Amino acid sequence: MTLTGQLKDLVENYFEQNPHMSMNALAMKSGVGATTLRRIRSSSIKGDPAPHTVLGLVSSISKEKRLSVLVKKFDGPIGELLQDTFGPYVEESLTHEYAADLNHHLKDPTAYFVYKLAANRVGTTAEQVKENYGSLGLKKLGELIELGLIEEKGEKFHATRKEYALDVHVVANHLPQLVSHYKPEEIEKGQNLFYTMSESLNEDGIQKVKEIQKEAIKKIITIMNSPYYEGDIPFFTLDMAETLSMPRPQGELQ
Repeated sequence: MTLTGQLKDLVENYFEQNPHMSMNALAMKSGVGATTLRRIRSSSIKGDPAPHTVLGLVSSISKEKRLSVLVKKFDGPIGELLQDTFGPYVEESLTHEYAADLNHHLKDPTAYFVYKLAANRVGTTAEQVKENYGSLGLKKLGELIELGLIEEKGEKFHATRKEYALDVHVVANHLPQLVSHYKPEEIEKGQNLFYTMSESLNEDGIQKVKEIQKEAIKKIITIMNSPYYEGDIPFFTLDMAETLSMPRPQGELQ
């Protein structure tokens, strides 16, 4: 069975069990466009659906938001896609949840960073948002509050879902702006760190490097979750590993 065929069966079965659910309702619930849903049901979609499309549908249909559960919940092409795309970013000890609406609204870069500040344990303030992202940041803060994604508690603003998981493609689009937060001129403060290393490796070497990085990430998460280290500094760390090979263009070169 193909990915599209399995997804079609899943959607058809959902409508059979939920006869009062409309196409538009499922589209809103899953964050997948109604046009895409129709193409899946009619088997007229070109190529395989994007990973975030599959994740949004299976999360909504199964009513399971935990990413660590979703990547193991399905067999066949769906299970393979979820595991290949999202498996490397999942640790069973984490309780992060995937939500289609959050994934949709945080495609906007400013909204993403405002929400990121609000998702910290101590939350954020309007002053901090304005200092970092100006009047546009305040506008996005207001929009996120109206959507119920951020709430005001005293003088602080807190994300309603602090442990969340986003589609990797959405986050990747925000990487340039995230990297722009690095301030080499402030290295004397001792709060930042920057290393970049490259070398030609075989597959075994690549896996060894990834294992070391994953182990380091687990230790960092432990520190970030410890009340002993709770503070007011909005700190971030970026962990990446990739080849220097550029992606191959789709189709034939003319």
